[in-house]
Amino acid sequence: MNQDVEKLWELQSVYTQLADRERQLSVKPESFAVIDREWQSANEEMARLEAQIEVLSKERRRVEGELSDQQELLKKYQGQLMQVKNQQQYAAAWKEIDATRKHVKELEDSALKQMGDIDVIQKQLDDRNAAHADLKARYDEAYAAWQSSLGDLRGEANALKKKAEKIEATLAEGLKREFHRVFKQRQGIAVAPVAAESCSACRSRIRPALSQQLKRGDLVHCEGCHRILYLEKGT
Repeated sequence: MNQDVEKLWELQSVYTQLADRERQLSVKPESFAVIDREWQSANEEMARLEAQIEVLSKERRRVEGELSDQQELLKKYQGQLMQVKNQQQYAAAWKEIDATRKHVKELEDSALKQMGDIDVIQKQLDDRNAAHADLKARYDEAYAAWQSSLGDLRGEANALKKKAEKIEATLAEGLKREFHRVFKQRQGIAVAPVAAESCSACRSRIRPALSQQLKRGDLVHCEGCHRILYLEKGT
């Protein structure tokens, strides 16, 4: 049996076990998932309210800027009213003043409405902030409990990583690159055992000529999925 193929199969087995441990580490238990969803939802809601306040505040600043400009324009028109020389100019000046006053009133009403809208949303945000500290404490407690329960899994995952490193250190550089190339292309399965004269990964039939190569210990790739084939001892 080719020792390199044996090492590749052992490396594949280690990576398969590691993937299982990492999957378990990433899965949130329901006891934490419930508070996590509540935490994420609360943060999203607060971010939404803050964004609304920012939009309204930006619009309020724009309106107040325009209001200031219109108030200055109104003063200008009122000053010009004192300089008119005939009834026609007087009527035209009052028309400008009247239109500007209406615009000023509209801008003042808009600014007041925006202030009221901001106050309402700020109250909602303040209420959520008041409850946020308690929610964060519950979240932190649940998260700490979850992380504490992962101690054994983390230890197993670290041990498997070290084992993989040791195996890879014994492989030729070209062979290691080939393993990782197939591993990356084939969703984490670079080496597949032969079962019933077929590739166990894709079920492609192994031709007799390839079976002979496998029995001689040659490095053989599946003709269907291109994974490295592994023939168990005594097969």
